[in-house]
Amino acid sequence: MQERINKVVIIGAGAVGCSCAFAMVNQAVAEEIVLIDKNEKKAEGEAMDLNHGVPFSPSSTVIRSGTYNDCQDADLVVISAGLPQKPGETRLELLGKNIKVFKSIVKNLLDAGFDGIILVASNPVDILTYAAFKESGFPPER
Repeated sequence: MQERINKVVIIGAGAVGCSCAFAMVNQAVAEEIVLIDKNEKKAEGEAMDLNHGVPFSPSSTVIRSGTYNDCQDADLVVISAGLPQKPGETRLELLGKNIKVFKSIVKNLLDAGFDGIILVASNPVDILTYAAFKESGFPPER
């Protein structure tokens, strides 16, 4: 059994995605972490910032920004993307917007040939996990 994930792609370079990457680096979870964000410059900057901590971590993880093409050979994709809730906006209204975001993300994953495990870290997590599951056609354990 594989003890270590070789390549993780994190979609969404906001606070949750970058915290996830930081934790993975410090726990030596992956050999490579790729950050993808609709704001490519943000993903690039966050990857550069995270790389400054690698010498102080127990791993030599490669961290970089990338594109959906990097998902093709990833073992795990963490989806932390999603729109923030605006003042006065209901969670149901936000959910409708985030479902559209997730459908687009999953389509891009499938188009890139991704065949690994999807981990959802965006709210509401239960409904968005179900949306990713339905959209991907993957078995529930993936």
